[in-house]
Amino acid sequence: MDLHELRKMTVPKLKERAKEIPDLQGVGGMKKDELIGAIAKAEGFALEAGTKDLGTIRSIKEQVRTLQKKKADLQTSPPDRSNGARLRKRIRKLKRQTRLIANEAARQKAVQQAQTVAAAAAAEAKTKAAEAKVKAAAAAAEAEAKAAAESAPAESPAPAGEAAVEVGPTGE
Repeated sequence: MDLHELRKMTVPKLKERAKEIPDLQGVGGMKKDELIGAIAKAEGFALEAGTKDLGTIRSIKEQVRTLQKKKADLQTSPPDRSNGARLRKRIRKLKRQTRLIANEAARQKAVQQAQTVAAAAAAEAKTKAAEAKVKAAAAAAEAEAKAAAESAPAESPAPAGEAAVEVGPTGE
């Protein structure tokens, strides 16, 4: 399965697919774009960046310009309301389409940035957890060494070659 097939799937099917992946959390609250991004990341798909399709936007804007010229020509000629209304509707529809393309690209980019931030936070949390384990192990080893030192005999044996001198009760 590739990214194109994921985009074709409905949200309930995407949620079922995401629930099969053990590492994904919070699948029920995700939107379609988030589900696609999470599944793609978990399965190792290359998720393309959310960029505007500039070629498409330029071609649409060129169409808008030509329609606006036709509209200006129509305004100088005898009134023809039906053609004028059709041109206005077509221009409005094309402008809306360019905005939708740009907004979708921005939304995809925001989702990708959020995923990057989440991944960095997860990596940082793992690092902190590993550091905490190391500190806990060091503290346990230190406590063990301290306990071993306390349980050792309080008197140290006399150095070799020297006899221990006992002083009797008379002090002689």
